[in-house]
Amino acid sequence: MDENKRAKYEQLLQEARVEVTDIDKEVERELAAVKERLAGLQSEKDAMMTLYDGYCRLLGVENDLASEEDEEED
Repeated sequence: MDENKRAKYEQLLQEARVEVTDIDKEVERELAAVKERLAGLQSEKDAMMTLYDGYCRLLGVENDLASEEDEEED
């Protein structure tokens, strides 16, 4: 391979490396946003489950969602 072709391919290699690195950074940003959203939703769910459990106790009925929660954890 002559020097010009080699230089061209080395430049393309570096550009591809930069692209891959940029994509990796974007993936990490998106994952962080999704994790944050999931954590927020889980907090909301936990709060609502506490309320729901309290209402069940006040009414003297079984908390049907508690058994579903236990199944999800297994």
